[in-house]
Amino acid sequence: MGNEKKGSRSSAVRLQALNRPGVCGLDNSGNSCYLNAVLQCLCSTVPLVEHLLNQDTRKELARSKCRMAEVFVRLLEEMWLGRSSSCAPVEARSVLCSILPQFNNYSQQDAQELLLFLLNALHDNLKKVAKRQMRSSIRQPRQDQNRNCATAAGESTIVSHLFEGTLGYMTLCMHCDHQAHSTQTFTVLSLPIPTDNIKCSIQDCLSLFFEQSILTGTEQMLCSVCGLRRETAVLTCLEKPPEILMLHLKRFGCKGRNQVKLRTNVVFSMRLDLTPFLSSSVQNTSYSSYRLYAVVNHAGHLNMGHYTAMCHNTLTRTWHCFDDSAVKEVQDSLVQSPNAYLLLYSRKPFQKPKIYGL
Repeated sequence: MGNEKKGSRSSAVRLQALNRPGVCGLDNSGNSCYLNAVLQCLCSTVPLVEHLLNQDTRKELARSKCRMAEVFVRLLEEMWLGRSSSCAPVEARSVLCSILPQFNNYSQQDAQELLLFLLNALHDNLKKVAKRQMRSSIRQPRQDQNRNCATAAGESTIVSHLFEGTLGYMTLCMHCDHQAHSTQTFTVLSLPIPTDNIKCSIQDCLSLFFEQSILTGTEQMLCSVCGLRRETAVLTCLEKPPEILMLHLKRFGCKGRNQVKLRTNVVFSMRLDLTPFLSSSVQNTSYSSYRLYAVVNHAGHLNMGHYTAMCHNTLTRTWHCFDDSAVKEVQDSLVQSPNAYLLLYSRKPFQKPKIYGL
């Protein structure tokens, strides 16, 4: 009887483990660890999941025939509302490869590139929904029409709302001191890593990215006042930080004619302070503090590596390591790793997602 009770408790624990919303491994379908790691990070981005699993959003996606978004939503549903400890993202990979043929092979790919392509594909699908809503709003009362047109204005989607930020550039002509200002939107900040240290901090990488640079030689800029190309100082700042800040550590580069991987241990914390890099217009605002919620790790060499993900679950309030279909809960202290490649921070703490059936 004692062994039977022990077995029953073990079964109960396993059953409980199978029913953790948002904690679901992904089977490797042939060198697909880079895809699995990225999907786990997006699955842990609660505002995105909440929006896509909303019943109204799903109906609009179906009406607009948004194939990529529909497949991604079905995968999210299985990962958040399914009853299995792992699932196979075969359909998601198939559709992704049909849209992005560069990933239609079994070679190791770059997780950061995939993340950008996947977000762009979702953004394009959701823009189709916005355009369809705008066309249908013409037949609605004026107050609804105004609201829908405002929603579609600028073709903004949940993807651009969450992940897009703005960099500000101030250029200074070193000859006449003429200043000019410009901006550029971004989704991921690709940070250089100091090469002369075996260990540095994420703040060091950010400082290197935002440090003043001088454009000389063939990089000189045309000064509108001088009418000539002049040496130019460029100062960069965060004009509008995104809701979700994605940092890419540039570990892959060239040394002479050889491609190499930088193995510098970049130390990062659960909280990130962006105050030193903000423009004066957003200083002393809530944009300065971010919380870490997901990490993509890359172990191994340039062409023979393996991707895993560390993600925080907002329901269990614990971190999990996702190694394809294998999932295990880990302590906060184990999130830090010298293999970190992508870091995802949120400006606001995630709340329990409002998902039908959860």
